[in-house]
Amino acid sequence: MREKIEKLRTFLLEVNQEIRKVTWPGKRELAGATVIVLLATIMMALILGLFDLVIAQVLKLVIR
Repeated sequence: MREKIEKLRTFLLEVNQEIRKVTWPGKRELAGATVIVLLATIMMALILGLFDLVIAQVLKLVIR
């Protein structure tokens, strides 16, 4: 049990060291990335919606 606790402690210390090396984005960079993600999500939703509409219409024709 003591060995597992020591491994966990070592792991958490290493994680802390690595986190300190991370370069965090500034507010402007974060806002820009957020806008890009939102635009990409909207575009994908529109494309998938269009595909769904086309496939539904094709299936209606086939089923009739």
